[in-house]
Amino acid sequence: MTTPQEFDVDAWISGAERPVRSVTIYQRAGLIADLDALEEKILNADLDGGSESVDERRLGELSESDKLRAEYARLAQQFHDSALTIRIEGRDESEREKVVLAVPGLTPKQRGAVALADAIVSPKFTPEQLEKLAARIGEVQFSRVVTRYHEACEAMPSVSADFLPKPSTQGDGGE
Repeated sequence: MTTPQEFDVDAWISGAERPVRSVTIYQRAGLIADLDALEEKILNADLDGGSESVDERRLGELSESDKLRAEYARLAQQFHDSALTIRIEGRDESEREKVVLAVPGLTPKQRGAVALADAIVSPKFTPEQLEKLAARIGEVQFSRVVTRYHEACEAMPSVSADFLPKPSTQGDGGE
């Protein structure tokens, strides 16, 4: 165990990092409508599925419900494959101001795009690309990018495991 007298502050500082947050957005969000429609068809096919006997269906042939499920899985995979994870590094107020002031004559919207583009470490975006991205993916997805930017810049770094299942202990019913 290291004592306070042995602790190497310089080594600790040299290993310190800025907060980096990530957010996943989806290029093919329009597939959600197709997935919604398929979900409804699957539910309806499942309700009607009891009427078709094994004799009526040849062995090895997929039921209508199975075909719909396969189509759902295919589209869900396309949606998943369209994901893009953006990594955003925190900037302090003076850094954000400096990068924005380096480009004169910006509108407030452009100022935000310049500051955000500077903070995105992966993949790199130009401010113009960010404006196009916002218009294409819509307010809901883009607001998640902006939220992560603010968290990286202004929130105290912390880790939460609230999403993990709670371990069961003797006496809580889960053994």
